[in-house]
Amino acid sequence: MPSANLMLETDLMRSFAVISEFGSFSAAARRVNRTPSAISMQMKKLEEQLGRQLFVRDGRNVRLTADGEMLLGYAHDMLRLNEAAVARFQVPALEGKVRFGAPDDFGTQYVPQILKRFADTHQMVEVEVVLATSSNLLKRMDQGTLDLALVTSVPDGINDGVGEVVYVEQLVWVGLKGGKAHKSPIVPVALAEQGCCWRESALQRLIESGVEYRIAYVSETALGQQAAILADLAIAPMPVSMVTPQFEVLSNKMGLPDLPSYQINLVQPKEINPASKAFTQHVRDGFVAL
Repeated sequence: MPSANLMLETDLMRSFAVISEFGSFSAAARRVNRTPSAISMQMKKLEEQLGRQLFVRDGRNVRLTADGEMLLGYAHDMLRLNEAAVARFQVPALEGKVRFGAPDDFGTQYVPQILKRFADTHQMVEVEVVLATSSNLLKRMDQGTLDLALVTSVPDGINDGVGEVVYVEQLVWVGLKGGKAHKSPIVPVALAEQGCCWRESALQRLIESGVEYRIAYVSETALGQQAAILADLAIAPMPVSMVTPQFEVLSNKMGLPDLPSYQINLVQPKEINPASKAFTQHVRDGFVAL
């Protein structure tokens, strides 16, 4: 049983909270600049202090036990109080505005958690979010109306070499689960508008493979392509992370060609304000555990 006089260390609680967020000791270690063995020793100490098992290990990943879930709420409260105290007496509160852009294809998937983590530590910074196509976001960057942006690219293709690669994911052909669209003699495809790296990669691979196809639907966002898939009117190129239980991965079926991976690139000017610099680090951290 833990002692009544036990004082939990903030450092232990910070590591515990990061592990629960990333679900991995190794990813958490990179986030807090420690080795995985040091993180493991910290959690062993915390479990011994509390007399409770906090994690269930599943291969490389971990998940919280019921006691771990209970402790997590206290950990967040302790860390918020600690950060508030330090900010009040030692560090001037960071203020300002960040104009951030991201493609709407994955903006709703990855951006919310980035915004939440940033708001927890920088409550005085206003964040303006713009969801648009990668080409439009790059135009805004050139015009100076955005401070930083995430854009999509493919190796040796559209936007390759632009900015800093923060995430890489495989593209696959997707159709309705149990659907028939991909069995058509001339395969109907749903694509984004011209300028999208997913579109250009898919068309290039179809042409090279000799598969007969027709562009059946064009939409500025992935939602339009998903609608065509759900109606079993077309197939579409999409990242693996967007494959829901309603969809089926069709790569290597009916002669469909393999698709390349795509990249998410972080684009920013050489000189950025302190608020944008802090937000940039949160963006990088947001993709560490993916």
